[in-house]
Formats: sequence, structure tokens, C-alpha cells
Amino acid sequence: MHRLARFILALALIIIVVGIYLNFTSLHTNEQPFDSDQWKGLSNQSMLNDPGCARGGMALSVMRSGLLTDLPQSEVISLLGEAETSQPTELRYGLGQCHWDWKHSSLVVTFNAKGLVSQTTIELESPGNGQH
Repeated sequence: MHRLARFILALALIIIVVGIYLNFTSLHTNEQPFDSDQWKGLSNQSMLNDPGCARGGMALSVMRSGLLTDLPQSEVISLLGEAETSQPTELRYGLGQCHWDWKHSSLVVTFNAKGLVSQTTIELESPGNGQH
């Protein structure tokens, strides 16, 4: 009986720790409809030290709708404007501080070998993966 109680306690502790981790590492904003002009207008605000999650809700909408899937880079730039950082296979757009630890988040648009969008993700910026 003691073994079962210890197992249940350990399992509950693991679930609590995972829940806390997911809460602190997940995006904290509500989805909102994507609006190209509004997105571009919030570019400077997303780069401030305390902007809140300026473009996070629209980024969720972009990801969930698949809006950018299979688009060439020129069309992505037409919709989202110039990226804060760019590489041949990746564009990064600042979202503001969308996580609990006051680090900046980015919408990352990845292109395949044909130059078309293959993936969009939201990433927490760290010193090695962006300019924030």
C-alpha cells in the first residue's frame, strides 16, 4: 500500500511540475484575426522592452489558419512586412513579450528548398536565435 501511495504522490508531483513548466513556456495571449496593416503597424511596438504581446494573437491566427503555407518569400513579406531578422530559409518577426519570463517571442517562418513556406512556429527568443 505504501508503494502505491508513493507512486501516486510521485506521479502527482510530476504532473504539477510539467503543468507549471508548460504554463511558463506557453504563449499567453488570445488569438485574434490577422490584419496585415495592423501587423505591420505594430512592428516597432513589438521590439520595445515592455510592449506586452503586441502581435502574438495575430501570430496564433496565422499559424492555426495556415495562411502562409506554401507561399513564396515575396508574398510573406507583402503580408507581414520586412522581418526583424532574415536568413535564406527563415524569417523572424517580433511579437513582443508573450511569455511569462519577459523574453521576446518571434513568429518564425521557415522555407523549404523550393523557397515556399514549410512551417510557421512561435519561439521564445534566446541570445543565439535572433536579435532580441
